[in-house]
Amino acid sequence: MVVRILDFIFAARPMLHLPIWSIFLVSYHYRHGDFSASALIVLIGLTLIGSGTYYLNQVYDYESDLLNRKLGFLQKGLLEKRQLLIAGITLSIVAPIIGAVQSLVTLAVFVPLIAGSIAYSLPPFRVKDRPLAGLLVNAVGYGVLIPMTVPGMLTRLDRLDGLLAGYFFLTVAATYLLTVIPDRAGDEKAGKRTYATMLTDRTIIITALALLAGSILVSLLLLHHLLVPISTIGFGLCLFALISKQPSHVLLACKVPILLLSLLAGYYYPGYFIFLVVLLVATRIYYRRRFGIPYPRLN
Repeated sequence: MVVRILDFIFAARPMLHLPIWSIFLVSYHYRHGDFSASALIVLIGLTLIGSGTYYLNQVYDYESDLLNRKLGFLQKGLLEKRQLLIAGITLSIVAPIIGAVQSLVTLAVFVPLIAGSIAYSLPPFRVKDRPLAGLLVNAVGYGVLIPMTVPGMLTRLDRLDGLLAGYFFLTVAATYLLTVIPDRAGDEKAGKRTYATMLTDRTIIITALALLAGSILVSLLLLHHLLVPISTIGFGLCLFALISKQPSHVLLACKVPILLLSLLAGYYYPGYFIFLVVLLVATRIYYRRRFGIPYPRLN
């Protein structure tokens, strides 16, 4: 029973929740400062939405994940499609209830987040297989809607709040573009139409560089001096990947900015940093014992 519970917890891909948690916490600190019970409620709701998204994604991406040799709980027979489907639907129902507990405004932001997460993987929408739509769902969902779940952000939106959402929109869009590159081979075999199957690595990386350059400018306009180096380092790593043409450097350019943003959130909220350390150790132990591999890794 304990092992099965752990399988469900890690099948929710908690390490992939770092952008969700960290973007929210950095945005929350920007607006409020000290952590509060309302922030915890919203974080729980966002975690449920993210978990439901990853459950459903694994069900409907079974074949392409197999072709891309992605680590799969379904492919390894640890969980069944029916189980993940039920779990994904259940969390998608519970999450808006959590949002309503916080406020009707939070509920109003949770609804499009959930709708986007469902449309991302489920037919007939399959937004993730539609290049522009997939990019926008990720950039708007992570970059705009998650900051808007911060209590008071949407109801008292000002110019700086809009710039903060713009900053995350640009950085998430750049990261999303880079993440499609490693999936090219599997996407081509599966007959998918993605940016990776349509464009060269060079074109994708140059576009990501332009988006990151925009995020640097926005962070300067925000006068948020701790966001400036994150975008600058991301830009440098992306440029390095363009020059080196090494797949491992593309992955590094994807992951390091997320790590830096998480460290920033941990700097603001030390309890979050401790949580991340515990999660990292637990994840390494789980994947080593259950799959026999080191995970997570930077490359």
